[in-house]
Amino acid sequence: MTIQHQAPEQKIEALEKALNDSQAELLRVQAELAESTVMYRTTFDMAAVGIAHTTTGGKWLRINPFFCKLLGYNLEELEGKLFQDLTHPDDLPQDLSGQEDLLNGKIGSYLTEKRYIGKNGEPLWVHLAVSLVRDEQGQPRFFISVAKEINSRILSAFEVDQSRTRLKAVLDSLSEGVIVFSNTGTVLEANPAALTLFGYADSSEISSEAQDLHASFEVWTKEGVALRPEEWPVSLMLQGQPVTNSELIIHRRGAARTWIASLSGSIVKPSEQLPPLGVLTVRDITKRHMAETALRVSEERLRLAFDNIPDMVIIYDTALRIQYANRAAALNVGKSEQELTGKRDTEVRPQSILNLWRPLLHAALVSATMQSDDFDVPSDSGLRNLAVSCVPITDLGGTVREVMVICHDYTERRQAEERVRQAALHDPLTGLPNRALLFEYARHIFSAARRSRQQVSIVFIDLDRFKPINDIHGHEAGDTVLRQVANRLRASMRGEDIVFRLGGDEFLALMPHVNGNHANNHLGHHAGNHASLHAGDKMARHLMDALSRPYQVGSLELMLSCSIGISIFPDDGEEVDTLISHADAAMYLAKQMGRNNFQFYTAALAERMHMQSMIEQGIKSALSKSEFRLCYQPLVDMRTGEVVSVEALLRWPGNGLGPDRFVQVAESTGLIERLGEWVLSEACHQHSAWKKDGLPAIPIAVNVSPLQFRKKDFTTYLEDVMLKHRIDSEAIQIELTETAVMEDIDHAIAILRHFRQKGIKISLDDFGTGYSSLNYLSRLPLDKIKVDKSFVHRLESDTASRAITEAIIAMGRTLNLEVVAEGIETASVLEYLRNQGCHQAQGYHVCKPVIGGEFAAWYRTRSLPDGAGMH
Repeated sequence: MTIQHQAPEQKIEALEKALNDSQAELLRVQAELAESTVMYRTTFDMAAVGIAHTTTGGKWLRINPFFCKLLGYNLEELEGKLFQDLTHPDDLPQDLSGQEDLLNGKIGSYLTEKRYIGKNGEPLWVHLAVSLVRDEQGQPRFFISVAKEINSRILSAFEVDQSRTRLKAVLDSLSEGVIVFSNTGTVLEANPAALTLFGYADSSEISSEAQDLHASFEVWTKEGVALRPEEWPVSLMLQGQPVTNSELIIHRRGAARTWIASLSGSIVKPSEQLPPLGVLTVRDITKRHMAETALRVSEERLRLAFDNIPDMVIIYDTALRIQYANRAAALNVGKSEQELTGKRDTEVRPQSILNLWRPLLHAALVSATMQSDDFDVPSDSGLRNLAVSCVPITDLGGTVREVMVICHDYTERRQAEERVRQAALHDPLTGLPNRALLFEYARHIFSAARRSRQQVSIVFIDLDRFKPINDIHGHEAGDTVLRQVANRLRASMRGEDIVFRLGGDEFLALMPHVNGNHANNHLGHHAGNHASLHAGDKMARHLMDALSRPYQVGSLELMLSCSIGISIFPDDGEEVDTLISHADAAMYLAKQMGRNNFQFYTAALAERMHMQSMIEQGIKSALSKSEFRLCYQPLVDMRTGEVVSVEALLRWPGNGLGPDRFVQVAESTGLIERLGEWVLSEACHQHSAWKKDGLPAIPIAVNVSPLQFRKKDFTTYLEDVMLKHRIDSEAIQIELTETAVMEDIDHAIAILRHFRQKGIKISLDDFGTGYSSLNYLSRLPLDKIKVDKSFVHRLESDTASRAITEAIIAMGRTLNLEVVAEGIETASVLEYLRNQGCHQAQGYHVCKPVIGGEFAAWYRTRSLPDGAGMH
C-alpha cells in the first residue's frame, strides 16, 4: 500500500520516519566528511615532502609546512609570489612546458628535477611530481606539486664529477702511461700516454686475458728470453705480486716498432667500501737503453771498426742483437745505423746479408774462439765473394760478452754485360719480370700449349685509382703499395703461372690451363666451356679479393681495387701483342663498367675497336691535312755544353692524344709507314732550312718503329729521301728500340752495318728497359745508347736506378759507345751523370722540345755558363 492510499495519520507518521532517516544519513555523511577533511589536512600538514596547490597562472593556493620549510618562506610570504618567481631561470622553460602539456591533455602528470631559489638566494634541488586537477566539466582547476629535496645527492654527484675530472686531467698530462684495472682484470682507465705506447686507439681495446695479450704482443727480457703472458707484469700484478721497474722488450705484432719498457704495478685498495684496483705504470726507456748500450761500445772497439772501413763491421750482444753497425754495414743492409741498432738480424728483412754469418756467430759464442769462412753469395747484382770473421770479445774471466763481425767484400767489379742484363729483365721496384721477359716466356708457354692443344689465359691487371695515392701520400708510399701488390699476385699464382709488371700500375699474368683441369686455379673462357668460365670467374674474384685487402704503409691504411681483362690463347689470337691488346681492351671495358670487376675479351669490345678506328681515321686525315708537327729537343755535350744533335719528336697539336697513344694505333693499323715517311721527310726539310738560316749542320735523330725497321727496303728508302733533300748522311741519325733490333738479330746487324758504312749514326733508345742479350748487343754496330728516362727520373730517390744507370754508363764506355741520358730535369741529376762519365744530356733542364723556328732562336741565344752551359 502506498502513502497515497494511507489514512492521514499513517501518512504523517511515514513522512516523519523518512525525514528522520534522511537527517541521520546527513549526519553520518557530515561526520565522514569531517573525518576525511581532518585526515587530508593532517596528511597535507604532516607530510615529510613539500606539497603545494597552484593556479594555472602560478599563484600559490595551498602550501604545506614542509614546502615552506624547504623554501625558507612562511605561508604569508609565499601567498604574494608566483611559483615562477621561485624557479631557477634555467629550469623554468622545462617546467612551463610540462604544465602546458598537462593543460593540453597530452600527459596526465610529469616528473622532473629542478631548482627552486630559496629565501636565502641559494638554489635548492628537488625531485618534483606535478599533476592537474580538473572540475566535473573537465576544466583545469589547479596543479598539485609534490617536491622531495635532493640537494645533497646532486651536490655529491657534482663533487664526484669534479674529482674525476681533476684526476683525468692529471692522468692525461702524464708522459708516463697509466692503466687502472679492476680486481677481475677489466680495464677501468687508461691515459693517452698508455694508449700511445701500446698502440691502442681506445681503452676498450685493452685486455688482460692471456690469449689476447699473446695475440697482440711479443715480450722478451733484455737478455732476449721470451716471456709467456702469465709472466708479464700485468698478469703478475693481478695475481697480487707487486712489480717494480721491470724492464722488458715489447713488440706489437703486425707493427714495425719494438721498444723497451719499464713497468711497475701493484694492487691498491681505495677504501673499505670499494674493491681493490690494479694500477700499472709504464715508461718508454728505449732511448735510455740505447744510450747505455752505445756507451758500452768502448773507444778501442770503435777505433777497430773505423780501422776496418770500408769493410762491414757489426757488433752483436749475446742475444744476437746488433749493438753497433758501421756505415758500410748499414749501406749493404739498406738501413741506417740507428735503424739497425737494437735489432736482431731476423728483424731487419728475410733476405738480409745478416743471415749469412749466423752459424759463425753461434759458433763464436759457444767456443769463444774466432770463426772465419768465405762465402759466394748470389745477389741481384751477381755473385759476391765475402770473407767473414766472427771475433768473440770476452771479459777478464773469459766469458763472451759480445761478438764482432768483420765482413770483407773482395768481389771485383762485375762485368757490365751481366749487371745490365739482370737489371733490364726485371722490374727494379717489385722484382717481377718486366715486359722484356714477357715475350720470351710467352713464346715458350704458347709453344707448349700448342703442342698439348691447351689454352693459356692472358690476364691484364690494372690498379684502380692508384694515381691519387702517389699524389696525396707521395711516390714512396705508392712504391710500397706496388711492392705489396706484386707480393700478393705472386702468392695467388700457381707454380706454372708467371706474373709480370708492364709498368706503372699495370701487371700481366700468363696462366696455362694444365691438363684441362681449371676447377680451382686458373681462368677460363667462352660460354661453350662452362667449367672454364666458372673457374675464370672464381680466379678473377680471387685476384680481386687479394688486391682489395688493406695496404699498410707505415701508419697509413690504404685501399685499392683492380680491373681485370682476360684473353685466351689461341681462341683470341696467337700473337703476344694481339693477346695483350685484347686483354687490355677487356680491362678497359672493366674500367668503363665502374672498375673493380673483370671482363673477358669478346665481340662486345667492338666499341673500343671503334675508338681505335676513329684514331686511325684521324691519323689519315691529319696526314692529308698536314696537321702533324715535329718538335726538336737538343742533345748537348755534358762537358762543353755544345749541341751535338737534336731529336725529332712527333706531335699532333689540338688532338689531345699523346704520341704513345696514336703511334701505337698507327703501328697496329699499318699507318706507321706513312707516318714514318712524313717524319723523315720533314726532318730532312728542317735540316736544310736550318742550314739556309745560318745554323751549323746539326744532325737530327729520327725514331724508327720496329715495323719500319723490319721492312726489307728500309735502307733504300732512307737513302732515297736523303738524296731527294740533298743532305749528307751525317745529317740524319736513327734511333731504334731494343725490340726493333732483337727480333731478327742477324738482319739487324746487316742493316746497321750498312748504315754505318754510309756514315749514318745509330742510337739504341730507352736502353735498360728492353730484353736484349748483351752478348748480341756487343755485336751490334751502334754509336750511342740512351739511358731511359725512367731510370734518370729516379736517380735521386732509388738506389736500383742509380746502379742500373752507372752500369749502363760503364758498359757504354767499355764498348766505346756514346752514352746519352734522357729526361734530365735538374742540375743535380746533370752533375751526377757528368761525374759518372755520361757523355751527352737531353731533357727539360737543357731545353724543352720546341718547333724548328724556336729551336733556331734558342740555339743563337743560349748561354754557356761555367762547365756545361746548360739550364
